Amino acid sequence: MKATLSHHAKINIKKRFNIGNRTSETWASWMLSKAVYCGIGPDDNGEDARMYSHRGATFMLAVDADVVKTVIPPNKGCINRIRRKVTNFITEEITKMSQQITEEVATIDKFRDELEEEIVHLEDRLSRARSLSTKLALQARINAVRMRIDELPAESHELRREITRTARGVAAYV
Repeated sequence: MKATLSHHAKINIKKRFNIGNRTSETWASWMLSKAVYCGIGPDDNGEDARMYSHRGATFMLAVDADVVKTVIPPNKGCINRIRRKVTNFITEEITKMSQQITEEVATIDKFRDELEEEIVHLEDRLSRARSLSTKLALQARINAVRMRIDELPAESHELRREITRTARGVAAYV
């Protein structure tokens, strides 16, 4: 967006933001190119203005023209309060996720115990079986159950890795 700066906006940019050697126009143009439209709200004079925001800086533009009326710096206390709320929300969600994964791992462990009981039962039936087809069927089932038992630790490990991947993503965000 190409917008012109009012005298008031030029003064506020120099005073409120550390823009270095750049001109107010260059800095505002770059920031506005990245800014997100936030709606229409009252400016310092109580008049409606279009609001754009990027990196906490809020640009107030005239409703009917692309003129920046003023630029408001981020409110540090507000940003910290929002960051704290987001952090608390993320912490709660990770706790829920961790509890869910712990329950799923416990379910997998219980399932493994049930499969081991099934193997004991099948081996007992195999020792009493007489026909070759019954013995082969029981042996095939035992082999299939053992293969499934061998897959369960990898599933548990993958669930635990999910919480690690999530925590890494949160650490990168926060």
